[in-house]
Amino acid sequence: MKKILLLLVSCVLSVCTFAQVQSFPVGNLPEKGVKGAVSHVNYALPTTTLKVTVSVSKVQDVRGYFADYAESLLGLTNIIHQSYTGYTLNSVDIEPIRTADLSQQFVAFTSNADVAKSWREAQVATTNAFSDIPLTSYTIREASLPDFFKNYADISYTQQSESFVDTKIIDGVVTQVPASHTKTVSKSFESKAREAADAIMKSRKDQYNLVAGEHETPYSGDALQIMLAELKNWENNYMSLFTGVSIADTMVYVFYVTPEELSRTKAFYFSESKGFNPNTGAAGDLYSLNFDCFYSQVFKTTTYQYPLNGYMARSQKPVGVSLERGQVKVHDFGIVNMYQAGSPEIITATDKQPLDLGKIGIVF
Repeated sequence: MKKILLLLVSCVLSVCTFAQVQSFPVGNLPEKGVKGAVSHVNYALPTTTLKVTVSVSKVQDVRGYFADYAESLLGLTNIIHQSYTGYTLNSVDIEPIRTADLSQQFVAFTSNADVAKSWREAQVATTNAFSDIPLTSYTIREASLPDFFKNYADISYTQQSESFVDTKIIDGVVTQVPASHTKTVSKSFESKAREAADAIMKSRKDQYNLVAGEHETPYSGDALQIMLAELKNWENNYMSLFTGVSIADTMVYVFYVTPEELSRTKAFYFSESKGFNPNTGAAGDLYSLNFDCFYSQVFKTTTYQYPLNGYMARSQKPVGVSLERGQVKVHDFGIVNMYQAGSPEIITATDKQPLDLGKIGIVF
């Protein structure tokens, strides 16, 4: 009789212990509330968001304004003949981040004051769980043309003076006097190129005179180096008008992908002629993230009876992640632990050791 009584007491205590925490999915809460509950907390199961960082090199070849005269005026043949912009995909990196799964939200109720206290502490520690969910963003640093090349503008007109002899009658005497006439003449494109070439020649001559010491003022070594650098910069600026300008820069794009079903997921588009695009592009330029799950997902196919006597939770499982262009694998990221691959767990609560809810879910 005593054994039977002890067994019944044990069963009652066990039921009471399990009933201290009951969980319901959001949208399936009891209309009349939970009897005996002193507090409740909302939490979401964690999911894994991948922070994707893409590094792209952009090279711009800009044809010089006077490229047609580079060889005839300066003897240059190694110049940019045609403007071109090309892109190279340098690297793609991923970083797993723990975020809230908005499709898996639960409300837990408790009749235990200690558990309720631990929930309040968790809510205070987490001011706004969903504010930490990363949003798609891009960091783009575009290269720019050198100021001299970009802003170069030559005066299109020049003034020419013509000298002649004018015949005048002065004091009754026919006299020839010198005279001049100034007129404005439009400069040809070739004459502009010649002026730029003359500027290069003058800069080189001035550099030679400084190095050869053909100057009256004795300059210090530092002053001499500064003047030479300025003259060389002057020469290079005018030289770019003939040779063209090549600009190389690296752009970094950072965005976030949350694969729901761990199936092939679009990442971005990239082509050597158009560069990076997060949303649109040709079918052959699509880069996708592919996932190789080592564990079967049963969360969405398993039916649970509510309320749950405890908490709904899920743990991370290893997933192979790779980057593919079309059907061709271009990079293997290796193994990444992801919550989406984890099986559901029902974790019971006891009054002896209140559960740290922040470890199994994201409190809000």
